[in-house]
Amino acid sequence: MSNVSKQEERYKRITEAKIYPLLWRMALPSMIGMIVSSVYSMTDTFFIGRLDRTELTASVGVAFSFIAIIQAIGFWFGYGSGNYISRQLGKKNAQEAEVMASTGLVLSVVVGVIIHLLGLIFLKPLVLLLGGGISDGMMEATVSYLRITLVSVPFMLAANVLYNELRLQGSARDSMVGLMVGMLLNMILDPILILTFDMGVAGAALASLIGQVCGFFILWYFTGKNGNVPINIRNIKFDFGHLKEILSGGAPNFCRQGISSISTVLVNQAAGAFGESAIAGVTVALRILAMGYALVIGFGQGFQPICAINYGAGKYRRIKEAFRDTLVTATAFLIIATIIIVFKADNLLSLFSSEDAVREIGASILKAQCTVLPFMGYYILIGMLFQNIGRFGAATLVTIAENGTFLIPAVLIMPHFFGLNGLIWCKAVASICAFLFSLVVGTRVWRKDLNERGV
Repeated sequence: MSNVSKQEERYKRITEAKIYPLLWRMALPSMIGMIVSSVYSMTDTFFIGRLDRTELTASVGVAFSFIAIIQAIGFWFGYGSGNYISRQLGKKNAQEAEVMASTGLVLSVVVGVIIHLLGLIFLKPLVLLLGGGISDGMMEATVSYLRITLVSVPFMLAANVLYNELRLQGSARDSMVGLMVGMLLNMILDPILILTFDMGVAGAALASLIGQVCGFFILWYFTGKNGNVPINIRNIKFDFGHLKEILSGGAPNFCRQGISSISTVLVNQAAGAFGESAIAGVTVALRILAMGYALVIGFGQGFQPICAINYGAGKYRRIKEAFRDTLVTATAFLIIATIIIVFKADNLLSLFSSEDAVREIGASILKAQCTVLPFMGYYILIGMLFQNIGRFGAATLVTIAENGTFLIPAVLIMPHFFGLNGLIWCKAVASICAFLFSLVVGTRVWRKDLNERGV
């Protein structure tokens, strides 16, 4: 079967098949990828934690805020180009989809090289900006980690773009394979380089570099195969229209992850007032929460191509049905995650640190977040829906709410007035406010864009 025939078959399945089985078919590879990604994101912290040096664990948390910024840029370009590709495939405009796929990839490589060079030139100021200058040991470890990480930036950006372009055109399996191979290789190399070869944080960074490079080439291999849109350098168009689609379409993701990175830096700086144990406790707690969200985000990623392609095809009733089914399933996942975290918080934290202070602070943050965790499925999914139907302004407002609009003021104010308890509760307070905000905005957009069109 030709690549074009496979594209036609995929289009028919996404626009005509029964919704809930289709959701699971589309979401399962993404869910597996998200679980592996969550474990992967904690691998460095886990093995560095085996060294029983708090400054090293804290340095990983500081460096992760920079990596999150890079991922934000990658998802910016990837979602922007990927959403446009999905809508064009829904309109059966394959040639325009190919132009966008190639343009988004090359843009990410160019930006990645620029960031790599600037990062090496201003490495120490960058570490200080991220909050890594609390002690000489922490400064040295963070510099060591980031010096190697900067080499991987072009590959990281390009891999994120290809992953999202493949996923948003409905190729969940191929995108998952490319993502997972690189992450699994990183996870295998982490204990070897960190512990066996005694490379510490440099070993963690080198393992990540090797994984990113391999993941990129595997994702590149899948373009143009199995019904996927091919990449052709001759199709690149750096004109206003395509750049606008990339930058506006991916803006909600960039703003969300960029704001998250800024808030992480501010949280680290606020935690620094309470010592390295507080930074390490925050780092571990946020990684565990990310795993709690993994299944929800993975299931939501299965919803996204269904939403975008059906929107392009004008099938609004299918979008509403898919969203409702996704929300019920996501909420069930979060209720289970809440129960596990409430009863097993101490056990989870003991996997990453043997220090009582780190475990105590981390457990308090996790239990505070459980007060709102079951409601956050709606917050995550409504932002995805806005983005996939082209409501980029509303999507941006919602996606930056938790870690930007509400967390940044909370982290600047609450620790000042309530000390360590303020630090512990600022994330939960921000999440509650973000959920309520998304409920108000979501109701308005749903009525205007889907109820009126879907009747």
